[in-house]
Amino acid sequence: MTVSQFFYFLGVGAGLSMDAFAISIANCTTFKNQLNKKIIWSMPLSFAFFQFLMPVIGFYVGSLFVGFLSNVADYLTAAVFLILALKIAIDNVKDCKKTSDGKVVCENKPKKFTFWFLFVQAVATSIDALLIGVTFATINLPHPFFACLIIGIVTFSICLVGVLLGKAIGKALETKAKWAGAIILFALFIKNLITAII
Repeated sequence: MTVSQFFYFLGVGAGLSMDAFAISIANCTTFKNQLNKKIIWSMPLSFAFFQFLMPVIGFYVGSLFVGFLSNVADYLTAAVFLILALKIAIDNVKDCKKTSDGKVVCENKPKKFTFWFLFVQAVATSIDALLIGVTFATINLPHPFFACLIIGIVTFSICLVGVLLGKAIGKALETKAKWAGAIILFALFIKNLITAII
């Protein structure tokens, strides 16, 4: 691997990790009352693992279905983000009740973090990485391991920053923080939908 390729893969890793970075922030605001060491470390590790694994898969077998996937990838990712955003929003609305005097009171119930939820997020954010892996075969790259490892390490580092930032935002916004996750995921839905349409 040349020096120019090394910096190229650093840039690719930074670009691919932006959605995972945003979701790390969203998770920490949505599940701020449940954060422990296991959950905190699971986010950057999960996103980094799939950002490493998916380009490897793309390199070896992605060419078999890249034509189909490239046409639906952004729509698929957008749909996943919309579903996750709606789930959080619906859970938040369920916490709100109308009192006898007509006021709406919302309880700050802790949202339940699940590793299945994180798995879906990690896969959704790494679909682009799968497509990138296909292109690795066209740039005279004998083996994608080191390139994908760089992408994974960059993703881990950026997502760790996202987790720390999300924790800070969660503390600053207090009860309003639970809506930040839904807003961020909805913004990612809009971004991917626009990318798909354009």
